[in-house]
Amino acid sequence: MKLNEKFMALTSAVMIAVSATACSSSDSGNNSSSESSQSPSQTENTFTISADSIAETLGAGWNYGNTLEANSGGHPSETVWGNPEASQEMINAVADAGFSTVRVPVSYLDYIDDNNGYKVDESWLNRVQEVVDYCYKRELNVIINVHGDGYNSINGGWLLCNGDNQDYIKEKYAALWQQIADKFATYDEHLIFESMNEEFNGDFGEPVREQYENINAYNQIFIDTVRASGENNTHRWLMFPGWNTNIDFTVGDYGFQLPTDNNNTAGENRMILSVHCYDPWDYCGEEKKKTFLWGERGQQIVEINKANPKNLASWGDEEFLEGQMKKLKESFIDKGVHVVIGEFGCIDKTLANAGIPNQIAENRAYYDGYLAGIAATYGITPVYWDNGYNGQYGFGLFTRATAEQSQPEIIQAIVNAVKNKDPKAGLETRIKSYDDSAGRAEKLDEVHAYLGIQTEIYTFRNSYSDGAYGHDSEWFNTLIKWEDIDGDNKDDIVDTGATFEDASIKDDGTYTVGVSGYDFSGESGTLNMLFVSTDFKFSNAVVIKDVVLSVDDKEIPVKNPIIAEDNEGNMYIELVNKYNESAPAIEYDMPKESLKITFTIEGVSNILK
Repeated sequence: MKLNEKFMALTSAVMIAVSATACSSSDSGNNSSSESSQSPSQTENTFTISADSIAETLGAGWNYGNTLEANSGGHPSETVWGNPEASQEMINAVADAGFSTVRVPVSYLDYIDDNNGYKVDESWLNRVQEVVDYCYKRELNVIINVHGDGYNSINGGWLLCNGDNQDYIKEKYAALWQQIADKFATYDEHLIFESMNEEFNGDFGEPVREQYENINAYNQIFIDTVRASGENNTHRWLMFPGWNTNIDFTVGDYGFQLPTDNNNTAGENRMILSVHCYDPWDYCGEEKKKTFLWGERGQQIVEINKANPKNLASWGDEEFLEGQMKKLKESFIDKGVHVVIGEFGCIDKTLANAGIPNQIAENRAYYDGYLAGIAATYGITPVYWDNGYNGQYGFGLFTRATAEQSQPEIIQAIVNAVKNKDPKAGLETRIKSYDDSAGRAEKLDEVHAYLGIQTEIYTFRNSYSDGAYGHDSEWFNTLIKWEDIDGDNKDDIVDTGATFEDASIKDDGTYTVGVSGYDFSGESGTLNMLFVSTDFKFSNAVVIKDVVLSVDDKEIPVKNPIIAEDNEGNMYIELVNKYNESAPAIEYDMPKESLKITFTIEGVSNILK
């Protein structure tokens, strides 16, 4: 997947702003006890997965995405991208939904001390172990990897195939996997190690062979290091990618080499190839109004409801996906190497309403179910990418805050398709005509809009819906910042004394939200995020337009603001988000006296009683 667009879509502006939690020196979720309670199967050597049963055992998989790999400024923090901490309740929901495998992406970055033999912060390893244990308690298979460390685009990324000092990289990489392997050496084969994520040079053209050789070397270091660590690691299933986890660049003659596994004690293969599949990208990875229909089901929508055929994906149909699976089977599975599609999915289509939102949503479920099912048909394990976000730019299947299913149709399509090895299992074969006025949110007595803001030093006000600092917290009506005021090297919450202007929306018209009474220019540098949050559902038929930013009374029209849905499904307007490359590009000065956002709303009668 294209990293720049992945970072936009998978670190959704919507959800980052929902949390906007400051990345303080004492990160939430990173201070778990040094001892992690172990389920019985973790320390027994009895559970193994045979080569013949690997596909059946792994079943349908789910990614706990944008959590343990989330980071800011090169520092991992599981809530910094807007998702809540990983929890047993969330894992329970995943298991109850029918998934058998959980992939837990993990970034290490500055938790590795280059000045102390590349030692990994013990509290972070303990937190990773705690999340693995959540999965073990439900007897789920779990995959952990080294995720964001290999991105050229992330501050602090170091596992770079195009890096200058490959000796340093390889030494550090071996030291990292030595510590991970030692930490989990007694865990049985429910646990799978994945060497790295989308490793490439940041250029989306064809691979550079010299750099591909470095990726091959990393994979070999990974295999050798884990096997040499002993105990259950001598026969553990190990997973590794080719260039950028791209199917064609791994199967084709571009430089991929399968690592050797001479120290495997299982007596049979224990290697897994990792690939990702977001094809066709314009349908799966982009939330644009142009391409929001796919495949045979999309064609049916065109025929029955007279949708514009230009909105149908022009490539990457069912035949294409099956062809990709055939290539993987012939190149790897038939030669004894299992294949896992470590990420796949189709992004939310909120922008592409087109008057038929129900059918667009069903087409999305059809795609996800088809890919999962056709993969299973060829003996390949599909693991859905869930970034925790629902609404615009979301791949979420669950509402993380409540551990409830947000996309039951997609879940059903994936689980049934894999279980039955049938790409169309559990889905109707023919599109019906729908009244898409159904399913709108219940009307309310009153609704409001609120300014949200975060500066680069974390002077902030979070969204209305945010669990930690939202409307239910004592800090929601106050602009606060993180500062060590008592000298204990821990950040404290400081009230800046600023005043917020919120809007009570009573009819169609123009409204203003803002903040005044604080000089942002003196210490805050730039904005990380600027947005409007609300207390009414995005699903209502309302229109937001004419968004204008005013900085110290200087008006700045905002072209193409992102109108989306937050973690609780409430409408959200995004103006600035440094984490989201699709956010509007706005030139502004930091306010000395006041900052305001003005917008016009139409369709309020669909919200209010």
